[in-house]
Amino acid sequence: MERTNTFVIEDCPALWELAENCAKLYNEVNFERRQAYIHYKCFEWYPRHLYEKYAPLIGSATAQQIINKNNEAWRSFLALKRLGAEGKLKHITRVSMPRYWKKNGKRELG
Repeated sequence: MERTNTFVIEDCPALWELAENCAKLYNEVNFERRQAYIHYKCFEWYPRHLYEKYAPLIGSATAQQIINKNNEAWRSFLALKRLGAEGKLKHITRVSMPRYWKKNGKRELG
C-alpha cells in the first residue's frame, strides 16, 4: 500500500486582494485613456499618479507591468485605427477601444 498525502487548498485572501488591486489599476489607466481619446486630448503613456497610488499596494514591478499591459493594448488599438484609416484592414470591420477587466458587468478573478 502506498502512502498518499492529502492537502486542503484554500484561497489566500491576500492574493485575491492583489488581483483586485491589479484590475483596479488597469481599469483606472484605461478609463483615463478612454476619456482622453473620446474628448480628443493627449494622454500620458506613463501615468505616474496612478503608479504612485498603486505601487505600495501591489508592488512597483507589478504596477509597471500592469501599466505596460495597458500601453500594449492602446498601441495595438491606435495602430489598427491607423491601418483602418488607410484602408488596409480588409478582414476587420470595426476596431474597438481596449475593454475594462471585467466580465458580465462584474470583475471575475479566478
